[in-house]
Formats: sequence, C-alpha cells, structure tokens
Amino acid sequence: MRSAAASPYSRLVLTVLCLSVSLAAMAQQEAAPEEKKPGFFKRITKGVSESVGGIFKKDEPPPATPTPEPKKAEAKPKSSPPTKKAETTKAKAKPTTPSSSPTTTTTTTKPKLTLTDTSSPKKKSTVVSSPTKPVPKKEAPPATKAKTSDISEAFGASSKMDVPPASPSKPAPEKKPEPKAANTAATPSAPPDKDTTPAGPTPDLPASDGSWEIVKLGHDYVTADSIQRFYRFSSLKVDGNHVWLRSPTIIMKATIGSQELLINNIKFILSYPTASKGDKALFSRVDLCKLIDPVLRPSHIDTSEIFDTVVIDAGHGGHDSGARGVYGYEKDFALKMALSVRDALTKRGFKTVLTRSDDTFISLGGRFAVANATPRSIFISLHFNSGGSAASGIETFALSPEGTANTQIGRSTDFSSTNYRTGNKRDSENIALATAVHAMVVHRFKLVDRGIKRARWSVLTGCSRPSILFEGGFVTNSQDCRLIASPTYRDAIATAIGDAVVNYRKALQPRVVGPSGR
Repeated sequence: MRSAAASPYSRLVLTVLCLSVSLAAMAQQEAAPEEKKPGFFKRITKGVSESVGGIFKKDEPPPATPTPEPKKAEAKPKSSPPTKKAETTKAKAKPTTPSSSPTTTTTTTKPKLTLTDTSSPKKKSTVVSSPTKPVPKKEAPPATKAKTSDISEAFGASSKMDVPPASPSKPAPEKKPEPKAANTAATPSAPPDKDTTPAGPTPDLPASDGSWEIVKLGHDYVTADSIQRFYRFSSLKVDGNHVWLRSPTIIMKATIGSQELLINNIKFILSYPTASKGDKALFSRVDLCKLIDPVLRPSHIDTSEIFDTVVIDAGHGGHDSGARGVYGYEKDFALKMALSVRDALTKRGFKTVLTRSDDTFISLGGRFAVANATPRSIFISLHFNSGGSAASGIETFALSPEGTANTQIGRSTDFSSTNYRTGNKRDSENIALATAVHAMVVHRFKLVDRGIKRARWSVLTGCSRPSILFEGGFVTNSQDCRLIASPTYRDAIATAIGDAVVNYRKALQPRVVGPSGR
C-alpha cells in the first residue's frame, strides 16, 4: 500500500523536475546567439585596429626616446596652438589632358630665392628642372547641370558613412615651435568675434541655367535646394540642424551653425558656418565655389595644368628641429617621410625635387621658391603635429581663399605680404589635391580624421603651384609617434600619397560626354 501510494507522488515530482530543466535549457539556448555577437564598439573599431596595427612588422623594435638637442643662441619663432593649417579652392570648368609618361629623375635643390628670414642668412641654390612644354588650352564645357560621380572615381573615397574613430579626451595641448608662420611682420590674429580679413573678390558661381538662389546674410549664401538641382543630388533632407544631400555615389552632410562638412565621410572645415533662413539651408558662396564645386567636379577646374613633377618639402631642418616627440624630432621624421614619398612617386613615373635631402635649414621663402622655379609641378610640404598627449590623427591644409579667415583661431596672419594672393590663383587645384591625399590616407588606414583645413602658411601663400601641407600624425602622442617612427608606417603612408597624386592627376582630366550628356 505504501509503495502504491508513493508512486503517483514520485511521478509528479519527476515531471516538475523535467519541466524545470527543459525551461532552463531553452533559456540558455535563446541567450547563446546574442553572446556570440561582438560588442557594438568592438564591431566599429575592429577595422581600425587591424588596419593600423597591421602596418607594423612583428620583429620591428620599439623606437628609442630622443635625447634633447643643445639649445642654439638663435631665436626660433613660436606659436600657440598645436596644429598647422591651410586650405582653399575655386571652381569652374576646363579639361586637361594627361601628360605623357615622364622620364624619372630625382633632383635635390637648394632655394633659388628667399624671403627675409632673421633666423638664418639667405642661401643660394640652383634648380634642375625639366624643359617646359606648351600647355594645351582647355575648352570650357557647356553650361549644363553637373554630375556628382567625379569625387568617388577620382579620389577613391567610399560613399559609405563609416563612423571614424574618436580620439580620447586628455590634457590640453602643449605649445610647439612653429616655423611655418609668416616671415614678414604679421598682423595679430583677430579674436573669434572679429574678422580683420581683407575682403576678397566675389567668386563666380558654376555656370548654370541661372537657377542659383542667392541669399544675403552678411556674405552671399546659396540655398541647398540650388545645390541639389545643379549637382543632381537625388535627395535633400533638412532635419532640425542637420542637412543631408545624397546621390548614388555622394553623401554630403552639414550642420547648421557649424563649419564642419562631411563629404563621403571625409571632414572639411568650411570658411563660413552653414546657415538657414526660414526653411532653407544655406551654404556660403565662397564655400560653394572654392570647396564644394572643385571637390565634386575636379575635371571642371579651369586653372589646372598638366604636371609631371612633384616638389617634396620636408618641414623644418638644421637648427629648426620642429616638435620634439616621444620617439624623436619632427625634422628627422619629415625628412625620412620625404625620401619615402620620393621613392613612391618615382615608381609611379613622376619626376621629383626635394627642397632638402639632409639636415639642412631652408628658409620658408626658399622652400616655395623651389616649387615656383620648377615647371609643370605641384608642391607637397610634409610635417608632423604636436599637442597634448591625447591629440592624434591626420590633417591636411590648403591655402585660405581671399577674403576668408583661417579656419583655426589663434594663428598670426600676414595680409600685407606681397605673397598674399599668389597661392590663391590655385585655389581649386589646392583643395582638390588636399582632398585626394587626405581621403586616400584616412580611408586606407582608418586614422583619426582631423579634417581638411585652411590657413595662410608662408610656404602656401607664396607658392604659384598647386600646394598643400600634410600633417602625418602627432609626435607628442605615444601611439601616433610609435607609428611615425616606424619605417613600415612611413612607407605605407608614402605609398598612399603616391597613389593619391596619380588619382589627382586623373581627376583633372576632362570627362568624355556621351550623346545624352551623361
């Protein structure tokens, strides 16, 4: 009787236990797939660590800490902020034809002429250059609406809006010697609420059927609707302060009240903030003509000329050591980078000229004098940045357009210099070259994008050739400087710059237009 009575009870207990085990197993099974997924931030940063970390060779030893150099009696020019600057451009339309494959020659020259420089006596130099060939004239294209496919094809920038890695926030940046400031007596920079920039000429709008809508807000502004129609963006969206213009190959994003503009996720710093009036988003006329148009349509730049030579300027040198980094001095890294860039460009069929090939001081005027005396050339000045230990990333400068302020506050500018407008003759080519180099390096290595900026560095203001100043990272950041001190990293960046120059030259070539105009 006892065993008969216990039997149903035992069966009930067993059933309950089985049910509990089954429910627990089901719960674990449902949770398992989510546990196997990588975290959100891990998915975002995975490509970054693989791209940058993969540059190093496994057997490459860590760089050594630099020993301080003895101080010189000569005074060095100083400046405050941690970064450098430059940028600008212009737009219109003019085809260029590709140059014939040049013979490869590498030349090192000293400056032919110099600006007044109190820190060092003038130097003389001879420049070896290739014979000048006649530059074919370009025919202006008909005034038709623009296509926005140029940038993705020419500069190799992805249209996908990836999330760039953010640099950590740490102490405020330190000050560093800044030899790129103007040589002549500089006008003090204006405070943020004042603009002492001399007024520049009103730039011509891209040729159209007269559909540009101009709005006066102190400066001339153009409506985003006009930009959408002219460049055939498939959509325009204004959501609060955010503005998006989209096409199958281009995504352009701006924020009303901000000078930051993203084109295919590459950061540009505008001359004036994006504005609004009523329900209209507005972009300044200067930014449309000097940045947006030459970046979207490089083949329509009417001032472009065929080039086959690249003048490579290694920043600083001699008694001017530049920034002192964690693993070395800026002047040494700049020279090593210049030699790597020379090799990369030579392999791609370009002739090259170095402003210095050893640890020699060259005046600022002497640097751009080499470029000005070299026919059929472009000019790339190579530097590395300094700042607080947290500051990192890549930035590229082109000359500020006439009538606009530098895109960074706190720098001295020289509006009285006779060189003030020399570089502005190449505004459109300057910004196109800056875009090609900056986009290639940032996208290839997923480095922190500090933007394409504008400033009036002396090496840019006096240069009559297309010119940029490239900052390859922060020597004061331990991670950046470890990369900068690595020959593998420098060679990889040099390869990217070489590819970018090839893309830039191709981008200036006119498009073949079919019967339909597309």
